[in-house]
Amino acid sequence: MKYSSLRLLVFPFLFFIFLIDSQLSTLFTTVSFSHFSISSHLLLLTGLYLIDLISLPSSLFIFIVLGLIYDQYYLNILGIATTIFPLLIFVIYYFYKSFERNWFVDLLVFLVLIFYFEFVSYLFARIFHLTNLSVFIFTFYNLLPSLIINSVMYCLGRPVFKCFFDITYKT
Repeated sequence: MKYSSLRLLVFPFLFFIFLIDSQLSTLFTTVSFSHFSISSHLLLLTGLYLIDLISLPSSLFIFIVLGLIYDQYYLNILGIATTIFPLLIFVIYYFYKSFERNWFVDLLVFLVLIFYFEFVSYLFARIFHLTNLSVFIFTFYNLLPSLIINSVMYCLGRPVFKCFFDITYKT
């Protein structure tokens, strides 16, 4: 973000993004006439850009709390998102230490994060007997549409994030 005083507003901002995220997911699923279960991952996209703003311990704590809220809001069971969100943030931090950022790398990292989040959530749901969907149905009716919609959201929202978070790619 361009203003350092906004660092204090990171958690309320992420919570607001979380609320928008759930509404977008509902909207996308409704627009698809409920044929697909499309998940918006605006929260992960925002987390991808926040790594330059806040420290690793702070972001891990914030995403643990958001994971607890996510688990209660969506799953009514604690543990799945609470485990996955901090791991994703940890991977983002250490991935960008090895690679130079550009828009294409950001897109690929975002898609990998979505795949990891969705697939590990699916695996946990299968292990805890929360779902009985086959991998085929999950992949074609949930994972693939979510990846496509989130790719479009990334491409359309990139100028806004670039302006808001003051991102400069050094090439």
